[in-house]
Amino acid sequence: MVIEKIIKQGDIFMIDSNKTGPKIVKFFQTAPTWLHHIWRKLFGKQEEVLYYHVGLFGRGINEKYYVIEQQAKVKVRDEYYTRKLLSSSNRLLIIRRKDIGELGRDRIVAEAMEDIGKGYDILNCFGKFLTWLTGIKLFARYLEWPDQEICINRVAQWYKNAIGEKFGAKTHSELTTHTMYKYIKSRPELWEIVYEGVPNEK
Repeated sequence: MVIEKIIKQGDIFMIDSNKTGPKIVKFFQTAPTWLHHIWRKLFGKQEEVLYYHVGLFGRGINEKYYVIEQQAKVKVRDEYYTRKLLSSSNRLLIIRRKDIGELGRDRIVAEAMEDIGKGYDILNCFGKFLTWLTGIKLFARYLEWPDQEICINRVAQWYKNAIGEKFGAKTHSELTTHTMYKYIKSRPELWEIVYEGVPNEK
């Protein structure tokens, strides 16, 4: 399958990695709090977190797709990077909101382009950690720097601003890659799994 031929502007991607940083990120998503984590571990109910990073596809005037994502700053990644992503040896998921049409997809990408150059929200990472320690969602919801986000929350905010999608959360800031994934998987009437797998798997 040539994945580039099936993606559309505004599609969300999630990707995995076996590096140490992503493994730590995924560990903190296995349960809402450390107490939930221990309980699930003891009773064999631990959830498997498949993805750690989230981004968005855009389409250029030459019909070539590119990636918009939050790293240290929000960046537009070139065609080479996009081809590398789409031929990765890591697990990849591409998802699409079914009912928004070309206009909705254009609005989502326009929202994303407004954020180019904006920074990474270390404070919200700390807020999510405090929520994991205490179970108090207010930390993850409201402890953040203005105009700064982490990758999952950046994509969620683009969708919220463009089409009102909240992914089942009160605020975009409290979402994690795993909670977004579970929300999308539970609503097949609204969300299409365009691709899920390892692109270059033998």
